[in-house]
Amino acid sequence: MLAALQLIEPQAPLAVEEDPYLEITLLSILIASATAFLAEYLMRRFLYSRLLKIYKTISNQNQFQSSLLADAEEIGKAEMEVTSYVMKKSAELSNLRMYDDVRREFIANLSHELRTPIFSIQGYLLTLLDGVKDPKIRKDYLKKASRNVERMIRLVQDMDVLARLESDRLVLQKEEYSLTEQIEDALEQMSDRIAQQGITVVRDFDAEADCAVFADPERMDQVVLNLISNAIKYSRDEAGGFLRIAIEDSGDRTYTVLVEDNGVGIPKEDIGRVFERFFRADRSRTRTKKVTGTGLGLAIVKHIVEAHGHSVKVISTLNEGSEFSFTIAKA
Repeated sequence: MLAALQLIEPQAPLAVEEDPYLEITLLSILIASATAFLAEYLMRRFLYSRLLKIYKTISNQNQFQSSLLADAEEIGKAEMEVTSYVMKKSAELSNLRMYDDVRREFIANLSHELRTPIFSIQGYLLTLLDGVKDPKIRKDYLKKASRNVERMIRLVQDMDVLARLESDRLVLQKEEYSLTEQIEDALEQMSDRIAQQGITVVRDFDAEADCAVFADPERMDQVVLNLISNAIKYSRDEAGGFLRIAIEDSGDRTYTVLVEDNGVGIPKEDIGRVFERFFRADRSRTRTKKVTGTGLGLAIVKHIVEAHGHSVKVISTLNEGSEFSFTIAKA
C-alpha cells in the first residue's frame, strides 16, 4: 500500500488562460464612463448655465428688451464703422485713380510739348547736314533751330518754377513797388507782338498813380506777362482786337488787376480747366492760330497768385473774349 502511494506523483496546478478581450472591454467601459461624466459636467457647466441665463432674461421682459436694444446698438455701431471704413477706402481708391489719370495725362502732354521742338530741330539739322549751299537758307534754318531750343529751355524753366511752387519750396521775396510801373514795363516788353497783331491797348487806370503794392516783383512780373501774352495769343484774327488792362481799388487792402480781350474766348466746359498744366481750350482752334508757348503760363499764374495768399479768376464767353483778374495786397 505504501508502494502504491509512492507511485502517485503530485499534479501541477491548472493554468488559467488570460482573455485579452476582457481587458479591452473593461478599459473601454471605463473610458466611456469617464467621457460621459465629463460631457455631462461640461454641458451643465457651460450650456445649462447659459440656457438658464437666457431663460431668466426672456422671463424678465424689461431686461429682455434692454438686452435687445443694447445688442441692436452694438450692431448699429459696428455697421456704421464698417460703412465708414468702406467709404473711406472707396474715396482713397477714387483719389488714387484720379491721380493716376492726372499723371498719365501730364506725361502725355509733356511728351507732346517736347516732341514738337525736338522733331523741328532734328529736321533743320538733318537738312543742313545734307549740304545746303545757300548761306541765307542755312542761317534761316539755324535761327529756327535756335528758337526751338529756346522753347525747350523755357519749358524746362517753367517746369522747375511750377514744381517749386507746387511743393512750397519757392521763397517769395516780397517788397514794396509800383504796380502801374510793372504793368507799363510788361506792355513795353510785349509791344512788338502787340503791334504785329494789330491789337489796341486800353489802359483803364491812372498811369500817374503809384498804386504801391507789397509782393514779390519778379514773380508778379511773370503773372502780368503771362496774362498779357495769353490775351495776345488768343486775339482775333481779323482787325479790331483790343487788350484792356484795369486796376481797381477793392477797398479791402487789395487792388484787383483785370486783363480783358475780345479774342476767341473759352468754351464753357473748359473754363474750369484753363489753369491746368498744358491745357489749351479747343486745341483745333489753337493749332490754326499757330499758338506757341509751354502750356504752363496760366498754371504758373495761379500758383504764384495763390502763394501770395490771393486768387485768380476768369470770365469768358466763346467767340467774344475773356477776362482774367487777380488780387494783390496794397503796401
